Parts: sequence; C-alpha cells; structure tokens
Amino acid sequence: MDMRITIDPEPSESEEFSCHCCYEVLIDPTTLTCGHSFCRHCLALWWANDLRDECPECRAVWQGFPKVNILLRDAVEKRFPTEVSRRKQAVLSDPWLSHVLLAFQKHGERPVQRGAAQVNPPQLNIREFYSGVLTALSFMAMVVLVYRAFSADSSYETLLSKPLRRWSADDVTLWVEHLGVWTNQYKETFHKEQINGRLLSAFSDDDLSAAPFMIESQSHRRIFLEELHKLKELRVSLNLWEYKELNLGKTLFLLIGLKSCPRLTLLYLYLFDYDNTFLPFIHTVCPSNTQLDQPGWWQWAEFLLMFFLLPHQLLAAFAWHWLSVHYWTAGVVIAHAALLSVLDVCFFWTLWTRGEMRTLPKLLWLHVFAVMLTSSVFVLLWPLLPLFIINIEFYTQLYILPFYTAVLVKQTLQRMDAQQRP
Repeated sequence: MDMRITIDPEPSESEEFSCHCCYEVLIDPTTLTCGHSFCRHCLALWWANDLRDECPECRAVWQGFPKVNILLRDAVEKRFPTEVSRRKQAVLSDPWLSHVLLAFQKHGERPVQRGAAQVNPPQLNIREFYSGVLTALSFMAMVVLVYRAFSADSSYETLLSKPLRRWSADDVTLWVEHLGVWTNQYKETFHKEQINGRLLSAFSDDDLSAAPFMIESQSHRRIFLEELHKLKELRVSLNLWEYKELNLGKTLFLLIGLKSCPRLTLLYLYLFDYDNTFLPFIHTVCPSNTQLDQPGWWQWAEFLLMFFLLPHQLLAAFAWHWLSVHYWTAGVVIAHAALLSVLDVCFFWTLWTRGEMRTLPKLLWLHVFAVMLTSSVFVLLWPLLPLFIINIEFYTQLYILPFYTAVLVKQTLQRMDAQQRP
C-alpha cells in the first residue's frame, strides 16, 4: 500500500514581505515599537476604526508616532517593483484611503495631549528652583531679624566684648554701675568727669582716693582695682555677632570686600585697622603656640602663602574657629569660601592658558572700580539708613549670596569645559 506524505510548499518570497493586515506586499511599510510592520494605509485604517494606538497583531501600545521603515521600503520596492507600483496606484485612486491617510498624518503632527504618556521626563528648571530657594531663604532671614530684635544681648554683655581702650565715658559709667549697688554713690562722679577707657586703664589706688572721687573705703578701692585688672588681662576675641554689634558698618564693608577683593581688603586692614581687626584675624587663622601679641615669622609665612594663593581659605579657617559657637553660620561661610576659591582659581587659570597674564593689573583695577561703584556708596551711607535695611543687606550678603556664587561656579565650569572640547 503506497503511502503519500503531504509536504507543505515553502512560503513564497512575497509572503515574507507581506502585511499581516491585508496579506499582500507591503506598501510604505511602517514598523511599530513592538517590531511588527504593516502597510501604512492598513495601519491608518486600523487607527481610524476606533482611534487605536496599539499593534493590530500583538496589541502592544506604540510609543510616539509610527514612521515609514525606509530600509524595508527600499528592499520591498527593489524586489517587487511591479506589485508595489500596482498597489500604490490602487491606494491613490481610492478617495477613502487618501482621506484616512491624511487624517492619520495630521494626528501624528499634533502636539502631545495632556495626560498622554511621555518617554522623557520633564527637565528641572534651574531658575525656578533657585527662585524658590531664595524665596525660602528670604523668609528665613526675616524670621531671624525678628528673633534677634526681640532677643538681643544686653548692652553690658556687648560692652565686655569691646576692648578697654575703646570704651567711652558712657561705657565706663555702665561698667561701674554693674559692679554692684554700692557703686551708685560713685557712678555720677565717673560720668561727670568723662572718664573713658584709656583714663580708666591708668587708674591707681591714689587716684581713687584723691579728688574728685574721694573713695575712702579701702575695700571699695580694692574691688575697683581688681575688676580693672581683670579687664586689662582679658584678651578680647570677638565672634561674628559681637563684632557686628560693635562695628555694623565695618562688618558690612568686610562682607562685601572679602568676597569681591579679598587681597586688597586684607591689605587695607593691615594698613588702617591693624590692632582691632587684622591682629585678631591673623592670630585666629594662623594660630601660634606662644602667647605673643605680634605674629611670629612662621605665622607671617603661613599667612602670606594663603594670602597670595587662596585668600578665601583664610576666611574658611576663621569660620572653622567659630564652628562650635555658630555652627550654621560658620558652615555657610566655609562653603561660600570654597566656591569663591574655585572662581578665583578658574579666573587665573583662564588668563594663564590664554597667555593674558599681562592684562591682570588692568582687570583687577576694573573689578575694584566696579565693586566700589556698586557697593561703596551703600557702605558709606550706612549711618543714614534704618537698621532694618542694614540687617537685610547683611543677612543677604551672608546667607543668600552663596547660592548665587554656586550658579556662577557652575556656569564658569561649563564654559571652561566647552572651550576645551575640540
């Protein structure tokens, strides 16, 4: 008995390039994100049926708008030119298919509707982010101003942070009053004679017992001299808030000057404010084991090295000394000093790579002139401005300006990176 085995014929070549909707040769083949390809007019008809955006075969939702697969189209047209030409003419001659294709194309050209799936997440708007941060910090600054207005230290506590030689007659009278109730009989005499800090530091037992003070009680004279000796031995080292209370205008000048022109500002302090500001500063940033009033040669060497190379790091060292006292403020100053150092290094590196170091004096002079023009008028007129306005400027320079410096650092690094690319 003869047995015949039926063998299915191999699929023809046209079936490999056929559309799985019309099962004919692909016309303008369009490949979806799932990998399946269909005639473009067949896909348009499928979409027009129920406005579907899913694959007719596997029902996977496509992303974006499907486009013609150019490589597959060229291959099909090369292999089956006659069949493709015939089918294209048939599609173009059908008004309904032409209308559906046009509607399908217009649908793809429209912007993405709200709520539609997006492949790429929206990018973060840096300006809006920093605007929100600055708004929050401004609100916090207002809260700090109100808090400090109602919780200010007493005038006597501020007086103890002031060097004795700078005491006025009112300061001496306040000090005498706080020695005890028994000083009420003497404080009017001190005020009447206008005894200031320099005169008080030279007092002896004979001065107190003679006219016009006439302090007959030996115990009273002894207490006066003991407390005066403590004041002479007290080495005043002001922190930021104490220095601000005593030197509001100078503090604002230092905040602006040390940020914009640190080397010139430190030179100014050395020439014109050596005892009160520069000497405590250098002893803080370059400490010494010996208790000398004048800095040693090693302190000067360390200071000058940092002065010429990274002057802003001297501010960071000063803030580090007060980290245990004012944690957040010192942290902000340290971070700001690091950002300013990056800008300083980038500035000199750019001049060096461009061969423009000879223009440095001119650039520094223009920078100093710009700073003086924008800030010095405000600093010079600070006695005429309300204290509230001064405090707003002070806290802006201290807490908010570091965020602006961070933006400058980012822009500078991006610009340098773009210049180095071929």
